[in-house]
Amino acid sequence: MAGNSNPNSGSGARTSVGRPTQVERLAAYAYRAQFGDLSPESVRQLPIHILDSLACSIAALGAPPINAFREQVQDFAGTGPSSLIAGGSSNPVYAAFWHTALVRYVDFMDNFLAPTETCHTADNFGSVLTAAEYVGASGRDLMLGVALSYTVQSRFVDHANFMTRGFDHTTQLAFSIPAAAGKLLGMSEGQIAHGIAMAASSDASFAVIRAKPLSQWKGLASAQSALGSMNAIFLARRGVQGPLAVIEGTNGIDNLLHRQIDIDWEHEGYEGVVTSTIKKYNAMIHTQSAVHCMIELIRQQAIHPDDVISIEADVTQITFDFAGGGLYGPVGDNITTKEQADHSLPYLLAVALLDGSVMPAQFAPDRINRADVQQLLRKVVTRPNPDYTREYPVQMPAKITVRLKDGTVRTHTVEDFPGMPSRPFSWQQAVDKFDNLVDGHLDRTLSDEIKDAVQSLATIQTRDLTNLLGAILYPASG
Repeated sequence: MAGNSNPNSGSGARTSVGRPTQVERLAAYAYRAQFGDLSPESVRQLPIHILDSLACSIAALGAPPINAFREQVQDFAGTGPSSLIAGGSSNPVYAAFWHTALVRYVDFMDNFLAPTETCHTADNFGSVLTAAEYVGASGRDLMLGVALSYTVQSRFVDHANFMTRGFDHTTQLAFSIPAAAGKLLGMSEGQIAHGIAMAASSDASFAVIRAKPLSQWKGLASAQSALGSMNAIFLARRGVQGPLAVIEGTNGIDNLLHRQIDIDWEHEGYEGVVTSTIKKYNAMIHTQSAVHCMIELIRQQAIHPDDVISIEADVTQITFDFAGGGLYGPVGDNITTKEQADHSLPYLLAVALLDGSVMPAQFAPDRINRADVQQLLRKVVTRPNPDYTREYPVQMPAKITVRLKDGTVRTHTVEDFPGMPSRPFSWQQAVDKFDNLVDGHLDRTLSDEIKDAVQSLATIQTRDLTNLLGAILYPASG
């Protein structure tokens, strides 16, 4: 990895007094990370998760909010050393902003699941890709950066309660992005710590982003977090210092969360990717099992929608809270946009029964507003099941009960879905998802070249991949 050539960037020595702060311990953890620290399973799964992130990024091209992001980048930072997916260049701060919006917008990327909270680990990918290309890093370095960032974000979800205290899960990116980017940029422990401190103290976001009614910002807020985090780490690279006690200091994060964050970074590995979940369906993560259950049910037993009296979904408490009308507000029956639809369990189950699939096509405006799905979603009843909640997050059980006009009752139950850590995606499953999502965006030759590059990341350079990504043509309508 490239070193820091700035002579005024400061040393890596600690600036705190006494025991290192959480931020300093995190910086040391990032600084010492090496590719050899990764387990064989992490090395196997990293290309799968990277291909999944790229599939989501390419599928987002041409969406109206993404067009606005592209215009913003072109107008404000349209030249620079960082290449962009789908062509053009920018500075690394805005390149990370662009790449993060792409990977997040279609809401089909991977996640980490904890008992009461969650995060989208792929929110880190755009910044890591940008930083790796910026310094001419190897593909192995890119893989390490992804592993590092996934682990940092996941551990903050495990050991803190950001969402239950009103903060959005994009808040943790202020720790994970500077940690991984600082490592890739060859920065000292001290510089990385100050970058994390500045980002963490300035780039918090609020859980109202996930509350009903949902807006487009639901799928774009992480890009703003990437913008701030990358700006902070580059300032730290120039020697700017931040509040190292941002977590445990007076009026710090511990005070806001009403608990002490104390993560054992000295003994933490870099295995975040193996605990992340890949989505099989283009729907909010906690709805995956219920959607999977519905699709398995209709494949086993044909159900005509006109015969349906009701659809009952027994799910975990967190599924109910996010998508069934619980903590984050009533889902209602006025579902008219993508953002509302992919977080509405009634819509998802209705469209799954009708179409036998929940992919990007199920969120086209004309599909969402068609009479068949609008009528059927009003027949869906959701409820939390305490037994299922106790099994989460190791499993994510769901039960679907469909009652028909002739008195017949059709039921099906699942314990989990393909993509959970207990059933991780294979390379071929990742390829199948990639091919489905990029259809219409790439020609066959470029698609195959991108897949081959990702599969060979351990032996190529990051720029070998980003050169291919830059050759993607942006949709003419954009």
